[in-house]
Amino acid sequence: MKNKTTKKDISKLSKGYLRLSQILLFCGILLTGLVMVCSTINTYANSAKKTFQTNCTALIANIQEGYGNKYWIPNEQITSLLQTAEQEYDYLVYLYDENGDEIYPHQKGMGKPLAPSVKPMLRNDVFMEIGYYSDKPDQPELCCAMQFDLRSTEGTDDRFYLAAVSKAGNLVSYATRLAVQLVISMVLSMMLFMLLFRIGASRLDRQFEKLNAVVEQYAEGEFSARVEIPEQNELYPFGCTLNRMAEFIEQNETTRKNFVANVSHELRTPMTTIGGFADGILDGTIPPEQHEKYTRIIADEIHRLRTLVNSMLNLSKFEAGEMQLRLKQFDVGQLLIKTVLMFEKRITEKNVEVEGLESSSLQLLADEDLLFQVFYNLIENAVKFVNKDGIISFDVHKENDTAYILVKNTGEGLSDDELTKVFDRFYKTDASRSKDKTGLGLGLSIARKIVHLHEGHIVVKSVQGEYTAFEIQLPIKG
Repeated sequence: MKNKTTKKDISKLSKGYLRLSQILLFCGILLTGLVMVCSTINTYANSAKKTFQTNCTALIANIQEGYGNKYWIPNEQITSLLQTAEQEYDYLVYLYDENGDEIYPHQKGMGKPLAPSVKPMLRNDVFMEIGYYSDKPDQPELCCAMQFDLRSTEGTDDRFYLAAVSKAGNLVSYATRLAVQLVISMVLSMMLFMLLFRIGASRLDRQFEKLNAVVEQYAEGEFSARVEIPEQNELYPFGCTLNRMAEFIEQNETTRKNFVANVSHELRTPMTTIGGFADGILDGTIPPEQHEKYTRIIADEIHRLRTLVNSMLNLSKFEAGEMQLRLKQFDVGQLLIKTVLMFEKRITEKNVEVEGLESSSLQLLADEDLLFQVFYNLIENAVKFVNKDGIISFDVHKENDTAYILVKNTGEGLSDDELTKVFDRFYKTDASRSKDKTGLGLGLSIARKIVHLHEGHIVVKSVQGEYTAFEIQLPIKG
């Protein structure tokens, strides 16, 4: 049973992306929210601490101003000042002497002496701490302690310490509100994202369903279907790639079918001939005096089969990249003359004039055996299609680092449609089909592959009713 991608499978894909996106979004919002909350709380706390320190500094300045020339502290004026500050700022104020003993507010059994560990810190800085004086963990307090000096009537400086305590509940409540707002924002963002994503996922599901339907047709061997996706859609590049792949596969499939059909036809004809004549000889249908005649026909057909098989093997080697060049230096002109002489009888029978061979000498570093196949095929075609009393001409020359070899014959020429197909495998022109019953339609295809293997080019030019010309362009090496 064939496995097919169902709508349920596509929905699972979207849900998987949804879960992954939710996790990533949650982590992103959480991280961003924590950074923002921490930053905001830190800014708020620093502002509160700065205000707290400013008020304590102002209170010390008032104490220094009210101290005057008194030699003791606290006096009634300073005590009133501290009480007023406590009421105005909602602080608890503690005043300590140089030994750290509490002198305001002095309540027996309720004193809060200044810790010895704090005093060294106050020499160079202000002590700011949460919970230093707090007896209740659920009610944190913010404490600010500062060191200051007062000049006595004796001209000496007396050391004092001021500690002010403020409730820190507003900081906690502020942080709590921010945390709650963060949670609410995360929940709302997730809900909005899920809604938008589900809408987008539904649209994406429909697009994937269309893609899947087309791909299923491809899997069944039907490549005519195409993906239709709007250009502004995010899947448009993928759709274009899929369409190009389908066109390529469809073209290859057509080529493969034509190739198989052509091979089957080319094999069937000689095999039918061989089988028919062999059976005729064996069953006595063909009289003994004609055995030699039909045996020669059988031999010719076997030769044709051998040629077809060898040509197919060569094509396979070229396409698999297994054909290796055996380079050597040789004269192109001498190879052309040698090849033309193989068709001397047919050239004479058609009274054809050959031109240009006398000035065709050119040294070339290439595979002589493979180029012989190319020359043989081009000259064979020229002899086959040249008109009676016509001309076959050659032109060999070089320009810069390129050798140009031209084989041209007068005659019927090729149509524009035929010019685009002459190098296709098994292609035969209408004229070829009527004039040549033994050709396979593989020669020009092999010739082009040989030229390409030499990093060259082969082009065809023709004017109907006048001429056909093949020109080979090969790089000159060595």
